[in-house]
Amino acid sequence: MANDIQIIKTVYNKTEFSRIVDKGFKTYTQPIPEEDTDTTEELFRLYEKLYFTIDVEGEENSHQYLIRKSSELVSYERDTEDIQPLLDEIAQLRIQLLQANQQILDLETKIE
Repeated sequence: MANDIQIIKTVYNKTEFSRIVDKGFKTYTQPIPEEDTDTTEELFRLYEKLYFTIDVEGEENSHQYLIRKSSELVSYERDTEDIQPLLDEIAQLRIQLLQANQQILDLETKIE
């Protein structure tokens, strides 16, 4: 046979192999980023779904927590300013009712 082929075998131990051969995973395409499904619509869909399972009170994961966090963005002082005159009027009407009841009592005691 005119064509002799020589085969040379090189053997590496574990330490040399790890140093010479890159065992990391390679890809030929760009990885596709995961779609972010965190949207406002998704938040409210989950809120409606989990509404009755959320604790009413608590430092975290509760309706009380949601109100406290939302109150940092929304001011309710305007509502208080609108309600205060009505509360004052209620207090004044209670005083008038008390005075009218006192007058009725005085008149009833004078008749007897």
